[in-house]
Amino acid sequence: MEGRFTSIVPIRWNDGRGEIVWLDNTQIPWKELYNSTKDLDRLIKAIQALEIRGAPILGEAGAYGTAMIANNTAGTPDQILKNIDKMGKRLAEARPTAVNLSWGVHKVQEAVKAAVERGESSDAIKELAVSTAKRVQEDNIAATHRIGEAGKHLVHDGDVLVTVCNAGTLACDGIGTSTAPLRAAWADGIRFKTLVAYTAPLYQGARLTAWELHKDGIPVNVITDNMAGHLMHEERATAVWAGADRILCNKSDESGTVYNKIGTYGLALMANSLRQEGTDVKMYVAAPTSTIDTKGTVADVRIEQRKPYEVEYLFNGTRIVPEGVGVLNPAFDRTPPNLVSAIVTELGVAEFPYDRSLKGFIEQSAMHAKK
Repeated sequence: MEGRFTSIVPIRWNDGRGEIVWLDNTQIPWKELYNSTKDLDRLIKAIQALEIRGAPILGEAGAYGTAMIANNTAGTPDQILKNIDKMGKRLAEARPTAVNLSWGVHKVQEAVKAAVERGESSDAIKELAVSTAKRVQEDNIAATHRIGEAGKHLVHDGDVLVTVCNAGTLACDGIGTSTAPLRAAWADGIRFKTLVAYTAPLYQGARLTAWELHKDGIPVNVITDNMAGHLMHEERATAVWAGADRILCNKSDESGTVYNKIGTYGLALMANSLRQEGTDVKMYVAAPTSTIDTKGTVADVRIEQRKPYEVEYLFNGTRIVPEGVGVLNPAFDRTPPNLVSAIVTELGVAEFPYDRSLKGFIEQSAMHAKK
């Protein structure tokens, strides 16, 4: 089963110290540094600085962060509930585009609210908050394995697969989302190679995805983002695999709209152009159903604009943009549904039109949540 299971632990709850522990993504591949905190401000800083990143991991961080707020509150059950509502809102807004962060916060808030209404003690509520957060993580991990099984048939011997950003273990726990079908196929003996796009300006592809896949023994070639069109043509790429920070499914033709790391839309356009030229390059997106937004519209989604210094400076601190020159630095882009070949979830593979194909998965997920 080589390549299917990874030893990377991106985030966890330390029961002995009542704190959150995470693998600092900004330090990979140079060192594996684990940070920890009991402080909400430090957690928010870690999320905004991308020490903790990736939609499903942000869901786990949201859940653990809310449990941390509960455990830091000395007082009555009502005071705990008041605190997690007020401070949980700050946590949920730490990064606006990825829907999983607020989803994780709300999971623990809902559990605590129900416990308060049942009349449970403060100690019992604190324990419940932690156990609920742990269950969010367990469900996330299980979902990645199901995504792998659901999508591995889309990976074939001899494929040349392009990846963007990092939607692996570091971002999603388990075996990742967009990496899950690759890892599951590799474990079943399917052999392929990957072209891992840099994903500037923070190089999550070059630093993180290449590091993960190389540890699994999967052949990796890192490419800069501006090489993608040429090399997808010359290397006869067969598919692009991307994760997602938000997928719309609002019963309109916007359903299947994918928000993901900047650069995803460009790769989708390249794949579409190659298809029109006669080369069948698929555009696959893999994400858990927790990433699906059933209420938001394109007009509602705010794409995070990050600080200019990420573009102005290299990782070693060398300035590469002249002083006084403006910088645009959107963290995500929007890929319309007509450019997406399929969306792989833990409940199966959805295809266009997505207002229909995703609907059943959402209903299944809602039924599971009620159990």
